[in-house]
Amino acid sequence: MSTVRATVLASAVTLALLAAWALTGLAGRPARIRVSGAWVMAPTAARTGAYFTIANTGDQADELLSVSTPDSSSAMLTRHSYAAGVGRMTMLAGLALPAHTDVRMTPYTTNVMIRPRGPLPVGRRVPFTLAFRYGGTMRVTAVVAPPGGGPAAS
Repeated sequence: MSTVRATVLASAVTLALLAAWALTGLAGRPARIRVSGAWVMAPTAARTGAYFTIANTGDQADELLSVSTPDSSSAMLTRHSYAAGVGRMTMLAGLALPAHTDVRMTPYTTNVMIRPRGPLPVGRRVPFTLAFRYGGTMRVTAVVAPPGGGPAAS
């Protein structure tokens, strides 16, 4: 058998096996992202936080890459950490969203730090666009809640 013929046969067999694997569902489902519990803490300073619960019900991981809103001059993903009674905020390049996991942002863990362009009174609705590595973009509306209020207060 010639080398060309063997290469073509091996490629055809590989393609058929990959197709069978995908058709049986064993290849898994892509990331399926759902966002809920979106809220913004009413500002008490120049910056405030926006919080989301992001569920990935798919079989593949995804990553939140960025968040934007027309109501803020900037928005950045951050993580809060505490050691020896000292708090620290670190900018994140992205937020991992493992398969079959809910990631809940809070004032004490991860959040989106925003600098509002104007007043954000309690009850106001704020539009956000979340950009994911594999899931594209998603528009979400958050409600402004009083400090310590969270999504239940909105």
